[in-house]
Amino acid sequence: MTLPFLIIIPLFGAFSMPIVSLLGKKIKEYWAVIVSGATLAVSAKIFYTVWKTNEIILYTLGSDSPIGKGVKFPIRIVWEVDLFGALLALTIAFVGFLAVIYSLGYMKHDTGLEKYYTLILILELGMLGIVITGDIFNFYVFLEIMSIASYALVAFRNDTWEGIEAGIKYMFVGSLASSFILLGIALLYGQYGTLTMSYLAIKIAENPTLVAKIALAFFIGGLLFKSGAVPVHMWLADAHPAAPSSISAMLSGLVIKAGGVYAVARIVFGIFNPGLHAYLRAFNAPAVNMDVIGWVIVFFACLTLLVGNAMAVVQTDMKRLFAFSSVGQIGYILLGIGIGTLAYGTKAGELALAGAIYHIVNHALIKALLFLVAGAVIHQVGTKNLNELSGLAKKMPLTTFSFVIGAAAIIGLPPLNGFASKWIIYESSAMYNPVLAAIAVVGTVFSLAAYTRVLFTFLGRESDMIKEAKEPEKSMIIPMLILVAVIIVMGLLPWQISDKIMVPTARMLEQLNGEYIMALLKFIGGA
Repeated sequence: MTLPFLIIIPLFGAFSMPIVSLLGKKIKEYWAVIVSGATLAVSAKIFYTVWKTNEIILYTLGSDSPIGKGVKFPIRIVWEVDLFGALLALTIAFVGFLAVIYSLGYMKHDTGLEKYYTLILILELGMLGIVITGDIFNFYVFLEIMSIASYALVAFRNDTWEGIEAGIKYMFVGSLASSFILLGIALLYGQYGTLTMSYLAIKIAENPTLVAKIALAFFIGGLLFKSGAVPVHMWLADAHPAAPSSISAMLSGLVIKAGGVYAVARIVFGIFNPGLHAYLRAFNAPAVNMDVIGWVIVFFACLTLLVGNAMAVVQTDMKRLFAFSSVGQIGYILLGIGIGTLAYGTKAGELALAGAIYHIVNHALIKALLFLVAGAVIHQVGTKNLNELSGLAKKMPLTTFSFVIGAAAIIGLPPLNGFASKWIIYESSAMYNPVLAAIAVVGTVFSLAAYTRVLFTFLGRESDMIKEAKEPEKSMIIPMLILVAVIIVMGLLPWQISDKIMVPTARMLEQLNGEYIMALLKFIGGA
């Protein structure tokens, strides 16, 4: 069984880092690269296995079965990996690996790097745990592991007040969000006596009490905080610019996905499945009205994509612009999840979910690239103020080319990967409600304005600040060019990726035939 190594490898790598660092600076850097590379290899193997077999992997910690002796319900911690979880694990491991390589050059002048590489591996570990677990309290444990590492990494450069202030603000808001989520978990456990997600889905369908509905409200509230959705996005606009750019790439590309929108989708479709509750309502049986949840998600999605992209237009700090852009892109993902909930079981619902999943992956790659570009500019020029970066294209052509590809992809221009995911979201929105599609397009217009301004700055007259600028070293350029290549290749094969990967992933997440639940019921039936 390969799955445990997805957690064992980064956990061992993180806790052995202080010892390995005693052997020398270069050794700890190579160790971080080896550990993150091995994690990527394991995640690729898991994704290929789930994609090829189209079957959910279910692993029980410490036993062959999640069922306890003398009982007929799960009592052990379960890791349950469907195609959605496997795809996110691959994305996390890939971007994490590139961030570690980028750090070799970007962080070389910093001190305390054994702590930095330990934290970056712990951050990766937390995110991987979130996307593979099938136990809701285990999900919370991994969420806190991810969050604590994030707080520390945002404030890693503690010689500036910007980093310290952003880290404290992020910790305060993150702790509040975590409290909501923990309260939701406590309510469900107190009501139903189980923490296994798929078994919770069965118990809630059997007896959908007011407690379950209140728990769901706490989950949605807490996870919207973690996603950086408007109006609880204020921490993101400070935390992402203040962090080292290699960490900004992971925060914006991965953390708000794994600890935010992924968790929203998993709880909505895995525990409070809209199809199951719609079936109950058709027979006038007690049920959770998931249409209300769908509209709540859609409302915050529209607000987020409009405000986030509009705020990006007026920024003069390049990293802050990218951070607000991330807020806007979270809006598109939430829109897909919301329509997938409202239009469950229809073509529009399936397309919306496929578009949301596609955009989760695409945005992770694109925004990682853009923050790595920002890091290269800051490293070589010493500023992130757009007013001082005029004429950068002549001095740093590869970096500017990487920005152009990232900006065009995030706007949704063909033939790049962002076009396909945004198009699917537009199409599914128009199928469900044309007003939602119009709102999504307005958000993209704001995004176009923000990134066009940056491009014209880079192509403008040479400023005094960039006279001595030059391309960064290879360890920083190579990850950027790898991301550029992946974005272009995915853009050239958009519908093949959609049909072969994203649509099957959406179907497995929807679980029209109860696949997520059935993976566990096999054990209960045989107990």
